[in-house]
Order: sequence, then structure tokens, then C-alpha cells
Amino acid sequence: MAEDKQTRRRFIWLSGTATMAGLAGCSGGGGGGEAETTTADGGGGGGDTGGVPQEYATATSIGGVERNPEQLSTQDAVSYQEEPNEGQQCSNCRYYIEDKNGDGIGACAIVEGEIAPEAYCVSYVEYEG
Repeated sequence: MAEDKQTRRRFIWLSGTATMAGLAGCSGGGGGGEAETTTADGGGGGGDTGGVPQEYATATSIGGVERNPEQLSTQDAVSYQEEPNEGQQCSNCRYYIEDKNGDGIGACAIVEGEIAPEAYCVSYVEYEG
């Protein structure tokens, strides 16, 4: 039952975020030029991986959720913080993608950028696997 509530809340939150992003894109600045995207190495242009090294770009989380670099929330939007919240931390969240390159930092299937295993955000859903 608790998982259903969190799933419902997550859906509603993501729907609202997507709507706001769409509206922000529609309001535009009338500039007519294309917006530059930033890749993990800081360069602009295509091939955006959502602010992570390539091996994480479309990796699968510990809960089986595949990461889509085009559908990620920003860390600010999910109130990302570097420390756990009452025992809840990214390393035991269903969306966490474990370290793949030996640097001790992972990624998230739904949040952009590199993610510390002991961090936390409001999109946390406990991994029960």
C-alpha cells in the first residue's frame, strides 16, 4: 500500500514537472536559436548523457529502471542533498545506479548528474530486492 502511494505521488510529481518544462519551452525567448546542451565533460552539443560518464547514460538501476538521459529531473528539482535523511539514502533506493568506474560515485535512473551513495532526494523509493 505504501509503495502504491509513493508510486502515485511520483507519477503526479513527474507529470507536473514535465508540464512545467513543456510550458517553459513554449514560452521561449523568441531567440530562434537552438539551446546548447552540456555533456558530462562540460562540452556542448549532442550526445548528452545527463551529466554522467558514458557508462551510466542508459544504465539500469538496482531496481531495474533504465536511465533515459532525455527524461531526467534536475538535482535542484528533487532537493538533492549529500547526506542521508533518517536512514534513507541513494544506495538503497530503487533508482540508484551503482558505481561502474571505481570512483565510488553512481548515478540515478531519474535524476541527472553523478549521485553519491549516501546522498538523498525527495524521489527516494526504498529498494526491496
